[in-house]
Amino acid sequence: MSSRNLLPVAALALSLLCGPLGAEGGPVYSLSADAQAGFVLAGGGVEGAFDPTSASTALAWVLGGDLLHRVEAPGWGFVLSQAFDLAGNAESANPSLPPTDLLVPRFKIYEAYARLDLGDRGQLFFGKRRLGLGLGTTFAPGDLLDPRSGFWDQKNGFRGLGLTASLGSDLALRAALGLDRNLEAYAAGLRAKASASLPAKVAAEAAYSSLLGQAGGPADPRLFVWALSADWQADIAQLAAAAVYAPDRFARPSLGLSLDLDGLIVQAEGAADFGADPATLSPDLFGTAGLRTTFSGEADSLTLSLDYAYNGAAGLLLHRHYLLPSLMYSRPEVLDLTVRTLVELEAPSALLSTVLAFHPAPDFDLEFTGSFCLGASGGEFAALPSPPTPATTPAATALGLCARVHF
Repeated sequence: MSSRNLLPVAALALSLLCGPLGAEGGPVYSLSADAQAGFVLAGGGVEGAFDPTSASTALAWVLGGDLLHRVEAPGWGFVLSQAFDLAGNAESANPSLPPTDLLVPRFKIYEAYARLDLGDRGQLFFGKRRLGLGLGTTFAPGDLLDPRSGFWDQKNGFRGLGLTASLGSDLALRAALGLDRNLEAYAAGLRAKASASLPAKVAAEAAYSSLLGQAGGPADPRLFVWALSADWQADIAQLAAAAVYAPDRFARPSLGLSLDLDGLIVQAEGAADFGADPATLSPDLFGTAGLRTTFSGEADSLTLSLDYAYNGAAGLLLHRHYLLPSLMYSRPEVLDLTVRTLVELEAPSALLSTVLAFHPAPDFDLEFTGSFCLGASGGEFAALPSPPTPATTPAATALGLCARVHF
C-alpha cells in the first residue's frame, strides 16, 4: 500500500484511539466532512459551439467528498485534510475516446501536519500545510513556497517545517523550510533502486539526476526552500514583507500594502525575482493590485472585487496582463452565487466560472456550475485548462450539477 493510501487508514486508527481518550480528558478527535454526487458535461472544443449531442462531448461523473480530521490536546494538535474521488467514468459518443476506470478510489491530501504550541506566542508545524505569504487574496506574486496551483486561488500546501509567532497584537512573523524537492528526490531515488529492467532503470536514474540538479543527494540543503514573512497591522493599514529563497534557483522578495477605507479594501503587492543570481540587476517583476467591498443587508450580502495582475516573464499564466472581476452573493440558508472571470488582456480571451448553490435543507446543497471560454480561438483561454477527465477532448464549455451533503 502506498504512503498516500496509508494516511486515511492512519487517520481512522487515530480516530478510534482518540475518541475514548477524549472522553477521559485526553486528546479529542473531531471529523467534519461532505460527500457529493453529480456530473459534468464538457464539450464545444475550440472549433464550435457547445452541443450536448456532439461526438466530442463527454460526460464525467462526480462521486467523492472531503474529510477534515482534527486531534486537539493541550499544547499540540494534528490535522488531516483530504479528498477522495470514486468516479473517473467518462462517457462519449466518440469511440476513439478511451473510457477511464470506474469506481477506482483516488485520495488527495491537502494538509497533513502536526502542531506544537510554543506558549501563547507561537506555534511550530511539521508536515504538509497551506501557509500563504503576502497579502494577495487572489494573486500572490511573492509566494513561491506555496504558489497557486489553479486559476481560482487554489493552494496545495508545502511539505516541511513552519513557524508562526506573534510579537504583540500588531506584528506577526512566519518562517518556513520547504522540503518538497528533497522528498521528491528521495522518492525518485527509491524508484531508481527498485527498477528491475535496464530501460526502466536508465529512465528512473535520469529522472533522479534531473531532480537533484547540482545537489549531492536528497538531503542536500541546496534543495531547500526558505521563506520568511512579517505582517504589521496599524489602524486602517496592513503592511506585509516576505522573501523566498532557494539556492541556485530563485530569490524573490515582496512587499504588500492593504488599506481599509471605510469598508473599501485597497490592496497592492509587488515582487522581484532575481533568479539563480541574487546579484542580478534586472530581475523579473511581478505585481497585483485590487479593490473589494461588501454590501450587507438584513438577510443577504454582496461582495464585489476587481484584481489586476502583472505576471512578468514566468508563472502559472502565459502572458503579462490580467484582470479578475468577481461577484459573490449570499443569502444564508437559501442560496450562494459566485461569478468570476479571468481576463487575458493581450489576446484577449477569458475564462468564466459560475457556481450557484441552493440550500433546500440543513446541511444539503444543490450546486449548478458552469465554465466557459470566451474570446478568439488563438487566445490563452480558447480551451478549458483542466478537462473533467483525461478522456475528454479539449473543451470550451463545461456544465455541472452536484448534490452535496455536509456532516
